[in-house]
Amino acid sequence: MRRLLVLTALALLAAPAIACASDDVVVNGVIVPKAASTVEVTQDLIEFREGGETHPRLLVGAKRYGVCVVAPAPVAVLDAELPRADAVTRMTVQIEDGRAFAGCLVASLTIDGSGGKRRLTYCLRCEDVTTP
Repeated sequence: MRRLLVLTALALLAAPAIACASDDVVVNGVIVPKAASTVEVTQDLIEFREGGETHPRLLVGAKRYGVCVVAPAPVAVLDAELPRADAVTRMTVQIEDGRAFAGCLVASLTIDGSGGKRRLTYCLRCEDVTTP
């Protein structure tokens, strides 16, 4: 059983970010038009060896959840978090496949392209995720 958990964790770490279809990304209950999302889930693995052991033992560490929202136009609820402020809003982001990320904070914003080909990528780090 333990070996299966370790293999599952390693498979998650090796998997690329998940790209999803558009039009169903929801941030704090508001649909983001023409948006898509990518997901990154990582988990620390701690490797150690006891005494003269030749095979490493793996322990599961902290999980980290990230979700990026890619949109062709600014997303007001996320832009509101960019200026420096005392109050920080934790967000809930639901993506196309029904996963819901909770306790999210805006970590970065990148803007690519220009004119009609411009796209904004808001990346958030989250405390937890639930699956449908």
